[in-house]
Amino acid sequence: RALLYQSIDVHAMHATIASVEDQEYLRSQLASKDLVAFIGDGSVLPRASGVSNLPLATDNVVRFQTPAETRVSFELPNQGAVMGMGIRRGVTLVCGGGFNGKSTLLQAIERGVYNHVPGDGRELVVTDEMAVKIKAEEGRFICNTDIRPFINNLPLGKETRAFSTSNASGSTSMAASIQEGIEAQASAFLFDEDTCATNFLVRDGRMQQLVSQNHEPITPLVSRVRELWETKGVSSILVIGGCGDYLDVADTIISMHDYVPADSTAKARAIAQRMPVAIEVPLTKYGA
Repeated sequence: RALLYQSIDVHAMHATIASVEDQEYLRSQLASKDLVAFIGDGSVLPRASGVSNLPLATDNVVRFQTPAETRVSFELPNQGAVMGMGIRRGVTLVCGGGFNGKSTLLQAIERGVYNHVPGDGRELVVTDEMAVKIKAEEGRFICNTDIRPFINNLPLGKETRAFSTSNASGSTSMAASIQEGIEAQASAFLFDEDTCATNFLVRDGRMQQLVSQNHEPITPLVSRVRELWETKGVSSILVIGGCGDYLDVADTIISMHDYVPADSTAKARAIAQRMPVAIEVPLTKYGA
């Protein structure tokens, strides 16, 4: 009986079809503007709770507002003209203080590979369908994966050309996930420092002095993220709140304050120029 036309809310059905058509069309148009993701003005990104996909329903919810520098527009088949923030291909950082909406933005982008029903609040948040979230997964299984671009020269000469384990560490799990993503033709990787292995993200200047590069099996992401983009064409969107080294390797820096984004690229580049850091050059080229 539920399948019969007279049993269906016709208005809701047509609204859902129109919304899905717009989202599919919008996702198909990202590449034409060199974008990996789009967040529409007025979107409701926060959820009711950490275990709910329902939108946060309060009077003071902050709807998404696009910085002028990143504003782009699209003409959708049903909704018509929409405007919002375009995240360009390349390396993008999302920075800001704690609890200001960085992870909420990334989670919305992560879910943007899927279509949303009307009323979700994220109907105009779309992401390239081949974007992949990468996080530390301690204990995961890895089978015959070449993780040498990130993990090499293990103690006792253990080989990482075809690395296997039934109990991966945080760093090896991330290295394997990236390599698997590239093999699956991922278009972008999404990282949140809260769920990443710290030693995989960065190795600062003091640690470089204490432990020489020849004695460190891990090549951190900060040393490879530009190679991922420039040689593999894979973009990265990273939530970073505590590691300024990434300012040197980013194309765009979005800062979040009180849940409102701002383009801080120029400011970040000035800081990076004024306070240079030593980012290690990998001993081998990516894939060599």
